[in-house]
Amino acid sequence: PECYLIHGGRTPNNDLSSSLYILSVDSRGCNRKITLKCQEKELVGELPEARYGHTLSVVHSRGKTACVLFGGRSYMPPAERTTENWNCMVDCPPQIYLIDLEFGCCSAHTIPELTDGQSFHLALAREDCVYFMGGHIASTD
Repeated sequence: PECYLIHGGRTPNNDLSSSLYILSVDSRGCNRKITLKCQEKELVGELPEARYGHTLSVVHSRGKTACVLFGGRSYMPPAERTTENWNCMVDCPPQIYLIDLEFGCCSAHTIPELTDGQSFHLALAREDCVYFMGGHIASTD
């Protein structure tokens, strides 16, 4: 069956989610009945914070499959909040998260060339590479 990955985003009550879901789509039989199944994937390790406006790409390398998560926006960390900026959104740190879908292991990686955590960018995965294009930085919006 085909699978789609869903990570993060804003909930109806304006909270941000950090959950990863696997949505599988299966169509069988002559009448092409479609079955949807959505499961939350438990993650361990260095977990990405709740966010929106990010990308999650699937890459294949050396016989393995992994997800690459980058960018997005989140609420300002609680320790930095004041009454005036309580609900202020900030760019997530410029880290790359690798997620092993088989075991749910996450690891965070810093790449010196990425100086900003772009939001609302485009990510294109091709074999074992992910290309990031465009996007916004909260400080220049």
